[in-house]
Amino acid sequence: MKLINSNNFLFRNIKKDIDTKLFLLGVFFLASAPFIGTIILLYPLAKGLIKKRAAILRDNYNIALIVVSFIMVLKCIVGHFNQISNLDSWDPILNWIGLLNWIPLFLCFIGFQPYLDSVQKRLVLSKVFIASSIPILISGIAQFFFKVNGPFQLLNGLVVWYQRPINGGGLTSLFNNPNYAGGWLTLLFPLCLSLLFINRKKRFKFKSIIALIICITFTTSIVLTNSRGAWIGLIVSIPIVLGRITLFWLMPLILILLMTILVTFIPNMPLQYKEVMVHFIPEKVFSKFSEIFLNLQAFPRLDIWKKSFLFISNRPFLGWGASTFSILYFQKTNLFNNHAHNLFLELSINYGIIVSLIIFLAIFSILFNSYFFIFKTENNLEIINDRSWWAASLIFILSHLYDVLYYDLRISISSWIFIAGLRAIIIKNKFPVNLKKDLIYRFFKSNE
Repeated sequence: MKLINSNNFLFRNIKKDIDTKLFLLGVFFLASAPFIGTIILLYPLAKGLIKKRAAILRDNYNIALIVVSFIMVLKCIVGHFNQISNLDSWDPILNWIGLLNWIPLFLCFIGFQPYLDSVQKRLVLSKVFIASSIPILISGIAQFFFKVNGPFQLLNGLVVWYQRPINGGGLTSLFNNPNYAGGWLTLLFPLCLSLLFINRKKRFKFKSIIALIICITFTTSIVLTNSRGAWIGLIVSIPIVLGRITLFWLMPLILILLMTILVTFIPNMPLQYKEVMVHFIPEKVFSKFSEIFLNLQAFPRLDIWKKSFLFISNRPFLGWGASTFSILYFQKTNLFNNHAHNLFLELSINYGIIVSLIIFLAIFSILFNSYFFIFKTENNLEIINDRSWWAASLIFILSHLYDVLYYDLRISISSWIFIAGLRAIIIKNKFPVNLKKDLIYRFFKSNE
């Protein structure tokens, strides 16, 4: 009888914790097998929504996302019955397909918060995120140094590792292009830094060595993507996670690099000096930034953003519809471009500026409010991992100012998980909605 009761107790514990385990398992598979990872995450998402059901409408952020979802659905209905005449090649069904990039992710923001409501839970998930990226690091190194190319497919195409031949480009690993690979790696790089910091402070020698190797491998892979956005994310994350003290060596290094590039474009600079500077700077770094310095007016993104503002001004409230940018841009320039290279502009073109403003104001508000709890204590081991979550969320925003990586499922789900973690921090600390003047003052004067 005791054995039966013992087995029943064990079964209840396993059953009670199964949603948390599936959540971690789904995140683990997210990088290397996104379809499988997403399927696994459905159960913990449903359980999380059930746990949060009583509090959903008491959270202003949730209400904002519900309003956004309503406007998006309204746009789909209007677009179905009132198709824009000069977009004959566009199908209104794309509006409904486009909702899959947003409304399910809003649910993830709400439903995953129960799995992120403690420092320990977020630390465990950080380790799972890092572990999930090991296949990306291995495949990227094999691709770049040993010419191991794909694509490789498993389960009749459910799992695809692109592993494209580099041919002078950057490391892509399992992703479709270097920007996506760089976006994923820089999103998780702050977690690696925090893990290294924690292990060193706790004097875990073996774990510190492993964490250092992981940081070096992440850094090397990010550099090899040849993605400007990834390089910027790499630099930004260091002082956020490790503190402002790193700026004493990081800022001079950045300034020397930028000044070295800039002086090579001075008209009367001696040719010999220019050649020395060009050889001093890594060729890939020089080529990536020289196109901006040489002729800023010819920088392609400037024209893309200019045209995007024009499209938004023509239909500011409900937008043109999902996946319409490429058609509009081709009609205007006779050139092809997939997206607006800015998520705010992209969302405004697709669903209107009201939707875009609500989403981004909500995210910025979460970043701002969570700052006070995460950075109020210097070198606190319990809070250092939360710094990395804040850094990852900021990098998500920064990277989408000049590119759109959001449509990769791995990046979008992970980003909303980080934002949900910040929201869980705010809820745990019962942060007031209305900020007082003294708190704003603390924002600028607070300790690291």
